[in-house]
Amino acid sequence: MAMVSFFPFNQIGAVGLEVGLFGYELFLKENMQGKRLEVSGWDFHYNRWRNSFQAEPYLYRTSGESLFVGLKDKQSKNQIVWDLHIQLTSGPDTGLRQYYLGKNSYFGYQLQNFLLGVGRREHLFSPKSFSTQFDAGDGLFLELKPKLGLTLQFFIWDFHSGSLLLSKDQFRSLLSREGILNEGETNNFPVEKPITKHSRNHRRRHSVGLVYGDSFSFRFGVHYLELGSLGPYTKDHPNETKRYLADGDSLLHGNGGFSLHTDILSFDFDFLWCRGNDRTRSKLAATPGSITIAGEALQSGVELRFAGWKIRSSHFISDREEKNEKQQIVKEGFISLGTHPSQTPYLSQIFEVFPSSAITELGYEKKFALLEGRSFGYLTELALSYTYNQFVFKLIGNYFLPYRHTGPTNGRIAFQKREFERFFIAEGMFEVSIREEVSFELGIGISQLFLPESIGIRSNFGYVFGRLQI
Repeated sequence: MAMVSFFPFNQIGAVGLEVGLFGYELFLKENMQGKRLEVSGWDFHYNRWRNSFQAEPYLYRTSGESLFVGLKDKQSKNQIVWDLHIQLTSGPDTGLRQYYLGKNSYFGYQLQNFLLGVGRREHLFSPKSFSTQFDAGDGLFLELKPKLGLTLQFFIWDFHSGSLLLSKDQFRSLLSREGILNEGETNNFPVEKPITKHSRNHRRRHSVGLVYGDSFSFRFGVHYLELGSLGPYTKDHPNETKRYLADGDSLLHGNGGFSLHTDILSFDFDFLWCRGNDRTRSKLAATPGSITIAGEALQSGVELRFAGWKIRSSHFISDREEKNEKQQIVKEGFISLGTHPSQTPYLSQIFEVFPSSAITELGYEKKFALLEGRSFGYLTELALSYTYNQFVFKLIGNYFLPYRHTGPTNGRIAFQKREFERFFIAEGMFEVSIREEVSFELGIGISQLFLPESIGIRSNFGYVFGRLQI
């Protein structure tokens, strides 16, 4: 496992420099015992992995490290304010992008109850049920506080591209085409040309939202997003595209919820919905030339804090696509915005399985697959942490149960067991770190993937990480 190292940097003015390194090693084994699990409509990537596992003496291993250097500063001078967080990484050879923005990275002009800014600003009105779920606008925004406890946010122009964070991307692409398929080449298996995972798909988005209250607060937000040909599952209508440059595909996405916070207890609940239209020429559609988008999802989370302990239970369940007896799609299901809600590496980054279809940095994606799946279902996370002086211990478990993909469906949220597939994807993670306020962090973590034996894949993952801010 790679060791963490830091380079000596001197402080430059008032801008804080941070440096860090992630080292990781992935152990993946194919276990051929009995008949493999076959589920209609699902891709477990048996053909992609082929026999590359068996070419190693015991485990298929991927290891490496990635370095980042960043600037972090938050100040104001006269009415000019800035909140900057920019991280430069070691580049695409590690599976990372060349740079990342933090949750906030903007310049602005501020009066007493008014802020006009340009850059990245987090959505204060986003759902809060999962502690690491995140969405933000990248562009021009306006923020108002007309009365005590009320905050209004207007994202006038958002060059939406997935709102990626380094902490949500640091272990990604280990099993992508650049990773496992290139490994297959060394074992004399022909592979396809790798697909570039780093091309940014910007698309225009407008958002408005509000947060009202303190210990008991309400939040509400609405997004309008142009779809067009954003992603592999959207296509512009040829005739109208030729005439008007686009065919008007769009998505209206919203959330509404509330939070209750006390010294020892927090509770969050959100109702999410989306409406839109994708004008494709899909032969699977009940009405060729147009597929209606209409979906809902529920999120909830409860957290208990006492004597250095923190316990949080989070839940997400979406509806799914509506299909008739002929397996034709009548209506698409719920579409997520923002980052993956989970914080464990397998579900959120390595396998990157979303609990619904999603708008990611690659556009609108829907895929029923073990690897990079965007499928409808139920996701739950249980996080337990304990802080003792500068030491932090975390134990996190995630469990994802997808809906059945075959047969006619009514498209509504379901809670009966018979509506879900006969397999699951689960993960357990343990992490220990030492922190010095916000300036220093050094830690180590291990994670175990849990799949049904009939899938025939066993895997665990270890990593070290460090960060120093000067």
